[in-house]
Amino acid sequence: MIFGKHLLTAALALVLAIAHCLPALAEPKIYIDLSAPAARKIPLAIQGFGYIGKDGANEPVVKEIAKEIVDALRSDLLFSNLFGIIDEKAHPSTLQEPHDTVADFEKWRQAGADGLIKGGFSVEGGRLTIEIRYFDCLSEKQVTGRRFTGSVANARRVVHYFSDMLHEELTGERGIFTTRIMFVSPKSGNKEVYIADYDGKNAIQITRNGSTNLFPQWAPDGKSVIYVSYKKRFPFLYRLDLATGKDTVISSRPGVNIGARFSPDGTKIALTLSGPKSPELNLLDLKTGGYTRLTDNYAIDISPAWSADGSALAFVSDSAGNPNIFMLNFSDNKPKRLTYTGAFNASPAWSPDSGRIAFARQDNGRFNIWVMDPDGSDAAQLTFEGNNKNPSWSPDGRHLIFSSESRGQSSLYIMRPDGTGLTRLSTGIGNETAPVWSPLPLPLQR
Repeated sequence: MIFGKHLLTAALALVLAIAHCLPALAEPKIYIDLSAPAARKIPLAIQGFGYIGKDGANEPVVKEIAKEIVDALRSDLLFSNLFGIIDEKAHPSTLQEPHDTVADFEKWRQAGADGLIKGGFSVEGGRLTIEIRYFDCLSEKQVTGRRFTGSVANARRVVHYFSDMLHEELTGERGIFTTRIMFVSPKSGNKEVYIADYDGKNAIQITRNGSTNLFPQWAPDGKSVIYVSYKKRFPFLYRLDLATGKDTVISSRPGVNIGARFSPDGTKIALTLSGPKSPELNLLDLKTGGYTRLTDNYAIDISPAWSADGSALAFVSDSAGNPNIFMLNFSDNKPKRLTYTGAFNASPAWSPDSGRIAFARQDNGRFNIWVMDPDGSDAAQLTFEGNNKNPSWSPDGRHLIFSSESRGQSSLYIMRPDGTGLTRLSTGIGNETAPVWSPLPLPLQR
């Protein structure tokens, strides 16, 4: 990959090569029913990773990499909510097994493990190779295994690829561990855009224009992003290619060009432009460069969010007095009001299956995250503390990320769509706002 001067550092420039699939016995796949209301978590042991390189390596570096591999595995697998991790103190203490086999499944079962992850790694220059295997201790078989090669500086991301593979092997659905999040922070002295792994690690700055940058959004293929910047004094819409660093103005109409979001097929962008009466919703055709106005009133219409099939937009309008969420179906182009309570309803975000809409609602001076059905029914409040805004769905629809402000500082949090599993992300950047979750990356070739 070639990265522009404004773009990704070598830490993110992970060149992930798959040497080959490690041998796995021809057993049927194990499937976990993700729709089950209370599935039993698999008790899992993660054995410490040893160095398997032919040549010696720097011992402190080896220890740090081994620790990072296990830490990333634990973090991913606990986040999946499919596994319970067995404490290392319960591991069999007398086993001296090679990294690629299990000689005594009985001892691991006695330790409480139904599953076992183990492996080894080697380092050559700045290149890291990790072998990781998952064993079923009950059937005494290897379920899956692979060798991954990447950057020593980004061992965690290499592990994320294994976690994705294991999740798909066990559930039939792709994991989200190689997805990323994007957000805004004023850490540099100006509001700039950053990208991090899904868990907040490996955060890097992707805009460096010394201006105010707002409303970042991912392209459907994850290869570029759009954002609003005042770097030319006015709020214009830009598109940044993450591979080349090329930054292009794509909407510079007089007035505002804000709140832009790609259509699911990536051919159009819905955004708010200044109109003759007020800011209105518009569609920008990326192929022709033409605009189509979607609303025509004296209200402010902002924050468009696409349904998964591209047939409708949820958006915010104050046409009823205070800001509420409306639905615009392209079949009839007639806005329908969805919310009727709350002092201020904002930032709608449609789930990947179009089954729910997350949004922020203000009552008593503070915002909280809510979800509702696409017709406005069955609304449920998910957060109850802090000032919570800008929800965004994970690409599998099983988590929400949002920003929460307390005592003047904003942080990022992840939770499940029922409000459980609340986790604060530590990006190392600070005062993060406007988070958006990336789409799934292209799958690795088997």
